[in-house]
Amino acid sequence: MIERLSGDDLMSLDGDHGTVPMQVGAILWFGPDAPGVDALVEHLAGRLPAVPRLRQVIRRTPLGCGRPIWVDDAGFRLAGHLSVAPVEDPQQVDRLALDLLAVRLPRNRPLWAGRIVTGPDGSVLALVLVVHHVLADGLAALALLGALADGADVPAPAFPRPVPSRRDLTMENLRGRVAGLRTLPMVARQLVMAVRLLVAGGAAPRTSLNRPTGTRRVVYSVSRELETVREAAHASGGTINDAALAVVSGAVRRLLAGRGEDVAELVISVPFAFHAPGGAEGNASAVMPLRLPATGELAARIRGVADVTAAAKRRPRAMTNALLRPGFALLVRAGLFHRFIDSQRTVNTLVTNVRGPVAPLVLAGRPVTRLVPLTSPTGNLTVAFVVLSYAGRLSITTIADPDACPDLDALAAALADDLDRLSRPL
Repeated sequence: MIERLSGDDLMSLDGDHGTVPMQVGAILWFGPDAPGVDALVEHLAGRLPAVPRLRQVIRRTPLGCGRPIWVDDAGFRLAGHLSVAPVEDPQQVDRLALDLLAVRLPRNRPLWAGRIVTGPDGSVLALVLVVHHVLADGLAALALLGALADGADVPAPAFPRPVPSRRDLTMENLRGRVAGLRTLPMVARQLVMAVRLLVAGGAAPRTSLNRPTGTRRVVYSVSRELETVREAAHASGGTINDAALAVVSGAVRRLLAGRGEDVAELVISVPFAFHAPGGAEGNASAVMPLRLPATGELAARIRGVADVTAAAKRRPRAMTNALLRPGFALLVRAGLFHRFIDSQRTVNTLVTNVRGPVAPLVLAGRPVTRLVPLTSPTGNLTVAFVVLSYAGRLSITTIADPDACPDLDALAAALADDLDRLSRPL
């Protein structure tokens, strides 16, 4: 079986030239009954076959053999990716996770790294996992975590599998090219829709949110009961996603007001997943820039956001990345990509919304009590948000450059205030 990188995968590789790598991750917190280090290592070793990408590397193909492929890493060793990191204080876990997120993963190895974090007494506090965006984007990373959790026995296929021959690659590439011709009309329509989608939002308001970022990041997470947020959102005529976007837009407006900037609306980039034509594997995602209201009472903002998202959902979802990738590749080759992302004026910030499992994940027989998603704003996006529902809780995690966004405490307080309002009748 030949597993090729998708178009979005290639864009992730081509675009990984910013001040921070294009990597995502998570902190999986355990409670007092956490598994031991040896038990957790043994568990992860047994679950690796459930996620083949964790033992695969990217290999370029000869001329005429098509896109790069995924192949099994014959020299794979779990110890080369997973290690134990002791800390004196649990508050140090966030810093350790962000430091790991900021280290570029070597391209000649499987693109992930993990740390089992232990406390002063040697007990496990958390598991930190980081993967490159090409392996799993923010919307797919949760499925990866689910595959690593306790579950049915994982079959152990032969490893490593043989590398495809040049003849096999050439023939498979030719078949793919022929099959691709049938999808050209559909792809052409999607490209037109992609252009319309990208220009629909127009230029984003000029604010201090958009300035070049450095290499440092900080993270803050606030959470509330999911059912309470759901009831409040429905009472205002919106969904949980609408309520979360309304909370973020209002909190960002308050942040900007504290800086002396007055904005009535913001353009927020919202990633979404879709099925690529032809059943292509790998990342299949696009961005939906939404111009959202940032003023008014929370209930009114939720109704306003619901109107915007409802209209956006009626538009066919387009393969915006299929449009962006060739342009990004040209910018990379010309040495202009970094300048482009440092000066874009399309969006003010990014909000990724991930629906997690209703019940806690279980690793080595022990529940993961809290899950903190990690991503990193790059270019001139000084702050980004991840909205996650997990085990009956809704959390909004903020990741920001502390040098470009020194007033993060004010933003965190604004998020907490609006989430508290959702806990009371609107």
